[in-house]
Formats: sequence, C-alpha cells, structure tokens
Amino acid sequence: MKSKIGFLLLTLPFLACNDGQKKDSDTMESTKPKYETYNYSGFTKEEIYGFHKRIYEGGNWTEYGDLERYFYLNFSQIKKHSRVLRSDTPKILKETPRDDVKNFVTPTDLKKGGGLSLNDYVQQVEVNGLIIIHKGKIVFEGYPRMFPTDLHVNFLITQVYVSTSIAILEDRGLIDTSKPIDDYFDALKGSGWQGVPIIDILSMSSGIERVPLETFEASFDPIEDLATAKSARPSGTEYQFSNADAMVLTLLVEKMSGLAFGDFVEQEIWRKIGAEHSALMGSNTNGTALAYLDGMSTTLRDLARFGLAFTPSGRKSPNPIISDAHLSKIRDVNKNLQKTSRHTGETIYSNYQWGAVYEDGDFYKGAHGGQGLYISPSKDLVIAYFGTANTNRESNQLNVVSRHLSKSGLFDIK
Repeated sequence: MKSKIGFLLLTLPFLACNDGQKKDSDTMESTKPKYETYNYSGFTKEEIYGFHKRIYEGGNWTEYGDLERYFYLNFSQIKKHSRVLRSDTPKILKETPRDDVKNFVTPTDLKKGGGLSLNDYVQQVEVNGLIIIHKGKIVFEGYPRMFPTDLHVNFLITQVYVSTSIAILEDRGLIDTSKPIDDYFDALKGSGWQGVPIIDILSMSSGIERVPLETFEASFDPIEDLATAKSARPSGTEYQFSNADAMVLTLLVEKMSGLAFGDFVEQEIWRKIGAEHSALMGSNTNGTALAYLDGMSTTLRDLARFGLAFTPSGRKSPNPIISDAHLSKIRDVNKNLQKTSRHTGETIYSNYQWGAVYEDGDFYKGAHGGQGLYISPSKDLVIAYFGTANTNRESNQLNVVSRHLSKSGLFDIK
C-alpha cells in the first residue's frame, strides 16, 4: 500500500493538469509586504500523506475542517484543471494598513466571534484569508490559515467571471441578453429553455427545474443534455439558485467567442486586471470548464484585483474591462426577484450572477465554505475572503461583516 500511495503523491499533480503546453512564468518580486500571517505554518507531511491516502482509498474531500481546507488549497493535486496565465505586467497594489479597519468591532449578534475586533475575528473564526482594498490601496490583509501565494478554490464566485464574460461580449454586440437562449442554441428549441431570455438566466430566474449535473459533466454534447431539462415556472418570476443556469452561460461564452472558457477569461479578464499569479480552472471529464461549481482557484490578492475592476480605482484605464453599461445593468434589477436577506434583513436582488445586489448599489457573491467577494463602487471598496467550514459545518460570517464594514462610515468618500 505504501508504494501505491507514494506513486499517487508523485503523479497526482501531473495527472490533474490537462494543459501541459502552458507554462507559468516567474512570480513577481516585490518589497516585503505588510500583511499578517499569524504564524501560519501549513500542513505537516503526515497530514498531507493522510489526506492523499484517504482520497486514494475512496474517501471524500467534503468532510469539512482541515481535510476540506487541504482540498481548497491544493486543487491541482486532486482535480482535473487547465491553467489561466497571469499578466506580463502585474498590477502593483499599494499597502496602507489602517488601524481603524484592523480594530473594527464585528456585530455582536454573529453566531460566533461577535464583538471581536476584525483582526481577532479572522484568527478565532473559520477564515483562511481576508483582504480589504479602499481607493485602490490595501488597508487590511491577513492570512490566518493559508499562505498568501496559495491558490484557493473560488467555487461559485467563478460564476461572476461567467457573467462578466457575457457582459464583455454584450458590450461588443455579440450577445443580446434580451433575446432567448434558444436563439443561440438550436438544440434548446422545443425544450424547457425555449423563450427564456438570457437576462433571466443571468439573474438565476430561468424557471428551469433543478437538475443533477453529473450527466452533463460527462457528456460530449452538454447542450443536448441540458435540452432535456424541463421548465418548472415562467422565467423572471422567481429566484432559484441553479448551477445549470451558470453552465449554459459558460457554454454561450465559448460559442460566441470561439474560445474555451478558461482561455477567454485569461485573454479578456485575467491578464487585463494585472493578475500576479496564474490561476487554475476546474475541468469536467469532457473538457468543459467547471465554471459553475469548483471553478477557479486563485490567490486572494488576484481575486481582489478582479473585484477592483468594478471600482473607480480599477476603471481608470482608457479601456476598462467593466464598462459603464455593465455596472448599470448589474444595478438594473428585476423587481420581481426582490427578497429579504436572511443575514442582514435588507432587501436584495440577484442579477448578473451576483447573489446579492443591494438597493444602495453594492453587490456581493458568496460561495461554499465561507468564500466571498463584496464590492461597493460608490465607496471604491473591495472585500475578498476565503474560508473553510469546521467539522460542525460552521462557516465564517464575513458576508455580514462586509456589509457592516461598508456601512460603517470608515470608507465613505470625502
């Protein structure tokens, strides 16, 4: 058994990557950063061996706690993926740490860690990393349970890369989101998708019944399989989270761009935001991108760089990837999809794959285990974080903390 496991450890990183022709370039060197690592030391050899042994013997990585955190930070060793290459000219992020942000007191009614300073909260609650950028500068950054250069799974946050890709093609006149999806895929005519406008799919209100995706993930023609899904209700009338919605949008990006989804993200988003590190894009057995599920694996700073693209500081270039029209459309919500946040009690909407669009124009996308990206264009604010639920399935509540931070007055533009 030992020899087999040793072979597994040696071969997994190579078997997982299906894009051998792409090579990562050297990482950018810079002066010593000002972030806090809280003496994090990583996994021991024994822990790594035990995790791979468990997977080799048929165990599941979704067991929460440190076993799951290992998967989040080592996706390339476990799952099939392709490479999304970094920028040749990484965007330099200035660091101006602020004590008033570090000492911000979290809401007292949190399930865990309420009333702690933000700095203490990230250490005591299930947070892997947190970064806050205001007016283009890092004002807080800490890594209690990961290394700053680790590539961490983004999970459903990747769906916003999908919607951003749709918006880029929309800006170029290649996609009209008011048109039904079957205008672009003949195979969807006569199916439950027929007549469903793309904008309703973007807002997770396609009306398509929940469907298991295992068949589509292995299929060599996933659109043909998606065509078997039935409509459960008229589109645009009710929000219902659906991986199938994000999947059909991913395939639409590929069809209208002529590129694999990971290549489109690399060319039109990742390199243009000045990503410092190459990312990973999860792949199905049929080679299509897992953009709707496991998705991208990125460093926390690069996720924040993506968030910056939606803020005034990130849109100063002559040709920003996030257009005025795109920002306006995110906020142009379908009032039929109004709901009350169970976390903050506020009215929120879903649009362009963002899980919460607030009435003040802020928007947020969260994901399994405690990942999140919160953006406030009016405050020029980005909050990005990673986490892993503990063995009791308790996750951080940085989604709530982020909203409170945005409304705290600390980031008001004067």
